[in-house]
Amino acid sequence: MRVENQPVWDTYRPGKEPYVGARLLESLPYVFGEKGKFVVGLFAYLRWVDDTVDEGEELTKVQKLEFLDQQMRLTTGFTPDDVLPMEGVFCELPWKCVPEKEVRHRINIILGSVVDDVNHQGFMPRTDREIRHYNWRTVWPVFDGLFLIINGKPMRENSSFMRLLDAYMRMGSLEGLGDDLQQRVLKLPVAKTTDYKAAEDVLDLWNKKWFDDQKWDSLKTMASNIGAILDLDIPTWQKLVFVAYVGEVLLKKSVMVNRNRAVRNLSSGRGNVGALGFPPQADKLP
Repeated sequence: MRVENQPVWDTYRPGKEPYVGARLLESLPYVFGEKGKFVVGLFAYLRWVDDTVDEGEELTKVQKLEFLDQQMRLTTGFTPDDVLPMEGVFCELPWKCVPEKEVRHRINIILGSVVDDVNHQGFMPRTDREIRHYNWRTVWPVFDGLFLIINGKPMRENSSFMRLLDAYMRMGSLEGLGDDLQQRVLKLPVAKTTDYKAAEDVLDLWNKKWFDDQKWDSLKTMASNIGAILDLDIPTWQKLVFVAYVGEVLLKKSVMVNRNRAVRNLSSGRGNVGALGFPPQADKLP
């Protein structure tokens, strides 16, 4: 990994995450060597991609899709002549130590879910089934890819575990409700019979009672399906760490997630995309 990439790479590494379970990924290089370094570098790269799209308020929809198309080309093994620093981090990952074809496929699925978000900007509604499948496409390749990298084989999920993942994602969408509405994206199910023009239209429907019902339903689903982790095809110690991580998420989100906190920063602007080389644009997303 080149020295010039290090400062931006450090910004997105898992040690910056709020959950202890996520920060534990920083220890993987000491346990798994090159495979652990691969996980940490890939985590940083995917965090950068997600933040670039979510916080890039100066980018048009077309520019975001062009940026994501470039990232999806990287997953094929293509390396452009002029790469951005974080793209260089991705290209320089120690690919020879992992099942490359399978890992690249899972990264492609993750990037596809980000493309899906961009295509749904403009408060486009999605049904419960569409959200469930979006959630699976977003988070399954993350966890399965992690275990594929460090163990050399997929985790072999089950239906109960997939329900856990869906509820896990819904809790994240509740917590990030304000940020998502600021991006004009709906990541929770809503009726398609209504034309939503502004965040206020959605918030009138997603009131405190709705929010609390969604929160506790998701927490109960997570709690009732946490045992599915023990049936995954991964070593016992990894199962225990995984259970502890989900338990930490359950505890923190049951206390910290509420509607007022979720939407309090709805009108605050953030994000700096100057490093991408795109000029500021007047034609924002429709």
